Order: sequence, then structure tokens, then C-alpha cells
Amino acid sequence: MSRGRVLVRVGSKPSSRSRAKHFIKAVPHIGLLHRATEKLIEYKTYTQALPYFDRLDYVSMMCNEQAWSLAVEKLLGIDIPPRAKWIRTLFAELTRIQNHIMGITTHALDVGAMTPFFWMFEEREKLFEFSE
Repeated sequence: MSRGRVLVRVGSKPSSRSRAKHFIKAVPHIGLLHRATEKLIEYKTYTQALPYFDRLDYVSMMCNEQAWSLAVEKLLGIDIPPRAKWIRTLFAELTRIQNHIMGITTHALDVGAMTPFFWMFEEREKLFEFSE
């Protein structure tokens, strides 16, 4: 890149360049994450649709599954036991922590730090082992 220009990363691809306070070029990637989930699960049962929500965000998969389950249960008027609510909340929070670890470590990589990436992935792996 030229002197005085900054590449701004938004999402998974570099999408804009900036000079000082003004953007000089932006390349939007419209529809980059569209997966047609609604169409794919149109004729699936409640439990058959769950794996599709893992694929929407592979880092926060339990949060997506929980959102789907809560929506379907609310629409059908299903009341789940308190123990199930606690377990869901626990795993959603563990997934959220894993998501934050992933975000922080990839940011560290973007600024040139490799070591924290490996350290935090080791901690993330411990959370995965606990989840299993």
C-alpha cells in the first residue's frame, strides 16, 4: 500500500481503503454470507433443521441453535424444564466465550501478534473439551 493509506478490514475480506479521515475506495461484497437457510429448512422437522444453524456461524454454533430452539418452542407453546434452560444457558455462555477468544486472537493476528493466537487457541480447546 502507498504511504498514508490504510486498508480497513470489514468482515472476512478487505473491503475499503482510507486516507486520513476520508475513504477513497470501497468494494462491497453483497450477499457474501447468504446461505439460503430459510429455503433449505423449509421442509425439515424441528430437529432436522438444527445442524443448518451450526453452519451460519461456526464459532457461535450453540447460540444459533438456542435461538432456533427458543423460537420454535415459543411458536408451538412448548415449555421446557428449568434444568434444560440452565444447560442451554451454560453452553450458550461457553460458546460466547469461545467466540470472544476467536475475535480477540484474530485481531491480534491482524496487528502482527502470533503468540497470543496460539495461547488463546489452547484455552479455547480446553472449553471445547469441557463441552464434549
